[in-house]
Amino acid sequence: MQRKLGSILLVAGTTIGSGMIALPMMLAKIGLIPSLVVMLLIWSLMYYTALINLELNLQAGTGKPLGTLGKIFSGKISEVIGFTSLKLLSYSLLAVFIYGGASVIQKLITTSFGHDYSFITIATWYAIGSMAILLLPLKLIDYTNRFLFIGLLVVLAILLTGLGASIHWNDLPLVAPTYNDCSVWYAAIPVVFTSFGFQVVFHTLTNYCKKDVKMLKQAFFWGSFIPAVVYIVWTSGVLGVVYHYNPAFYDQIMTGKADVGDLVKELSVIAHWQAIQMLIWWISILAILTSVIGVGVGLVDSLNHQFDKVKLSPVLSHPLSVLISVVPAYLVAIFIPNAFISVLGFAGMILAVIAILLPIYLFYKGNFKTLHYPELKYCALIIVSVLAGIGVILCEVMNMG
Repeated sequence: MQRKLGSILLVAGTTIGSGMIALPMMLAKIGLIPSLVVMLLIWSLMYYTALINLELNLQAGTGKPLGTLGKIFSGKISEVIGFTSLKLLSYSLLAVFIYGGASVIQKLITTSFGHDYSFITIATWYAIGSMAILLLPLKLIDYTNRFLFIGLLVVLAILLTGLGASIHWNDLPLVAPTYNDCSVWYAAIPVVFTSFGFQVVFHTLTNYCKKDVKMLKQAFFWGSFIPAVVYIVWTSGVLGVVYHYNPAFYDQIMTGKADVGDLVKELSVIAHWQAIQMLIWWISILAILTSVIGVGVGLVDSLNHQFDKVKLSPVLSHPLSVLISVVPAYLVAIFIPNAFISVLGFAGMILAVIAILLPIYLFYKGNFKTLHYPELKYCALIIVSVLAGIGVILCEVMNMG
């Protein structure tokens, strides 16, 4: 039971990141009902394709990174695509999380305590702290993540309680006037899709759960469903309050003229509760930390597999994997933050390959006679998943245009 709970919270913590704060600003342009439908559909897609990824790991006999699975079931080209895509996404996310986490902490310290520490100093300690957590045994990382994620849910519950009294449920932006604008959907779909990114932890949890088929299925079902509920409640609460109390600011959100900082300030004014700004900062910090742990664990574990091939001692391989995981992302965050942040513009496309297209291709190539998850026997669902993955990529292409 403890192992299953830890796995659920690791998936959920990896999924929920700092982007949660910005979701209402993106989804305001389509309205609450379309947002609810999109989030539930994308959650369903990501859960179903999670079963495909788990099936590949179980059929391989042990949890393995996507690149290794590509080599086993297809060949060298699939190995290179899987390895490159997963590493690119992992390093991109870590760089942005280190940059974002350090920025939030710097602003929090300056505003609340009046101390002005440099970004480099805070980012350095943030990276060191991240490495210290990732150096722990997986069981201790599991417990650390549980503590942080439960803290995130508690803070979120307090915040929504503070806003709840201000929500008028009979006056909600159910459907936005711009919902029929294709460009709005092109922008919204990849953002929501990327917000369900937990694909870096499949091989780690396969081994951590000792290849328990039922436990893994429950871990990824509840671990992805909890973020879906959090996103829906958070988006509905924030948009409901702003829409009713400040229509002018809501119009600014609709036209893209407001940023996250403006939203935080507006929420504190509406609720007449200055502590709301502090709570949102804490939500950001906790969301980023749990994401760093989830992405970092997956990346470190995959690098450990690479060192196993050259028979490097675990005493050396694990610390080296942690350094190789965090230091490059830290350097990018310090010296060229915009480089990797711009890569996140392609995150939806990278994630579509990692989560859907390559795993389905490997599943097809594997031609497995018996399956651990009978849901994967339905060809129609596989085809729908492929079309959805291609659709996300096309949305990103249209955004670039």
